[in-house]
Amino acid sequence: MAKRFFAKLVPSEADVLAGAGDEPSLRRALELEPGRADATIALSELLVARGERDEALALLERVRGSFRAEGRAARLRLLDTDATGVPDAIDALEKGETERGLDGLLAAIPAADGSRDDLRAVVVGVLDELGADHPLSRDTRRRLAAAMF
Repeated sequence: MAKRFFAKLVPSEADVLAGAGDEPSLRRALELEPGRADATIALSELLVARGERDEALALLERVRGSFRAEGRAARLRLLDTDATGVPDAIDALEKGETERGLDGLLAAIPAADGSRDDLRAVVVGVLDELGADHPLSRDTRRRLAAAMF
């Protein structure tokens, strides 16, 4: 019993590696814990920055139960879309212009054909990153529900 308690207090090897943030450490963390969302997202961002979008997308699509990973994967799938406003919205998110990015994605949902689920996933992923208490979250959740239905 004391051993389990202590194990919860001390970071695992995968925790330490994921926290390091460099590519070899992130890859090793994923070897130890393949479904680990934080390491997958961080590694995917490194890969995207290098232009390796396909590998980044493949990694993200293996993670289950993470709104952030699903949102990042959807963001990559939407990069090549020509839907009105979507490329600008994704670009805004990448630049840290969260409100402008969310506004653009929400505006694109009603006219979106096959990309509605990806648009929703990106918005939900961003909201998850922001947290429920962020000022944008409440209004954006309401607007997302209205846009989807």
